[in-house]
This record gives sequence, C-alpha cells and structure tokens, in this order.
Amino acid sequence: MRRTGDGALFLVRLSNSLLLFYILLPIGLIFVGSFGEKWFGTLLPQGFTLEWYRTLFSERMYLRSLRTSMVVGVLTVVVTALLALPTVYAVHVSQKKFLRAFLDAVVVLPIALPPVVLGIGLVQAYNWPWFSLVGTWQLLLFAHVIYSLPFMVKPILANLELLDWRTLEEAAESLGASKWYTIRRVLLPNLKLGILSGAIMTFAFSFGEFQLALILTSSASQTYPVVLYQAFYVSTGFACAAVTILVLLASATIWVFTRFSRAGEVG
Repeated sequence: MRRTGDGALFLVRLSNSLLLFYILLPIGLIFVGSFGEKWFGTLLPQGFTLEWYRTLFSERMYLRSLRTSMVVGVLTVVVTALLALPTVYAVHVSQKKFLRAFLDAVVVLPIALPPVVLGIGLVQAYNWPWFSLVGTWQLLLFAHVIYSLPFMVKPILANLELLDWRTLEEAAESLGASKWYTIRRVLLPNLKLGILSGAIMTFAFSFGEFQLALILTSSASQTYPVVLYQAFYVSTGFACAAVTILVLLASATIWVFTRFSRAGEVG
C-alpha cells in the first residue's frame, strides 16, 4: 500500500515537473533570445548583444504603445471596479434570483462571446460618418470594460459571499452608523482582497489583450501586444527583449499582489 502511494506521488511530481518545464522553456528561450545577435532557424540564438534593450527604451513606437496599454489597463480597472462594486452589493443584498442569474450570465461572458465578435460589433456600432471612435484608445477602453467586467465581478462576489454581511450591517446600524459610513468603513475594508484580486486579473487581461486591440486600434493608438506581434516579423531580438520586459512586469505584479494578500490576511 505504501509503495502504491509512493508511486502515485512520484507520478504527480513528475507530471508537475514536466508541466513546469513546458511552461518555462519558451520563457527561457525568449530571455536568451533577447541577448542574441541573430536567431533564425536554430534552437538558440547566435552571438551576444545588449543592443535590443538599448533600442527598446529609445524606440518611440514601443514607448507610446506601452503608455497606451498602461493607461487603458489602469482605467479599465477603475471603471470596472466602479461598476462591479454597486452591482455585486445590490445583487447580494436583494437576494433576487433573476438578478443573480443575470450576474452569473455576465461572469461567463468572456467564454460565451469571442473578442473578435465584440470587436467587429463595436466597429459597426461606433463608425458613423459624422462621429467615429474606431482607431481610438477610448473605444478600446470601452471594449475592455465590457469584456473584463467578469474578472472584477467574480472575486468581489466570492469575497462578499464569505462575509456574514447582514450581521455586520445590522451591527453597524445598531451603533448609529449611516449607510455611507457602513459601506466606506465596514464593507470596502472587508472586500479589499476581492477588489485587489479583481484589479490584478482585470489589469493583466487589459494589458495583454490582443484581438480587440488589433481590431479597434490604429497606428497612433496601438497597444503593447500589437506592437510586439509586429516586431516579431521585423526583429526577433527586439521582440524577445520586449517580451522579457513584459514577463518581468507580470512577475512584479504577482509579487505585489502576494505581499498585499499576506498583509491583508495578517491584518
């Protein structure tokens, strides 16, 4: 019996190791490729250079696309949070089944609605002869808010369902607290981990989203992933350096999220 358990544990560890290797191998090759002079038709790049990183931080198109992605990502987080918080609160407090069914439908929206469908629909809806938003970052922001709203709704809803909110609310009312005070000093602090989780996922989606950005943006409003896609067809080393920076930013975001989560659990 013990040997059977040891064998199963060995298989689990082996499968996890192979999965980790499968995930990390492309990232490792990209990191190595960012320092290679040439990389075409071989497993590893040839030569060594830092030119791609120097070019990266002096390329105006790259910096502009990075700024656009950052602005759209942050605004997407802010708008989705402002929409998700009152929506989740109202649905949870009302206990209406049809409202909960509607919210569940919103949560599965990214699965049911492909980004290309939403993108083409927005192009048709906001491309009028006298007024057009096609090619602007504002339309991309609108699309990201629609598509990423479930990433903010789900963590906040899950966090709220873990609270005995009715008891907390009644306790606050019995102490004479106003509705706004209760929301500001009781509800929001108890939802900070859900909000933070939603913010991280929403920002990650918005920053790395490709299909909507490719359809809705123009050369003046291209986002980071679109520029990376184009760079791979022009300069592999430059693209690898840009992807390496993206991986580092993602890792830093995960680290910050982990620190905040641990601080919230301790608090």
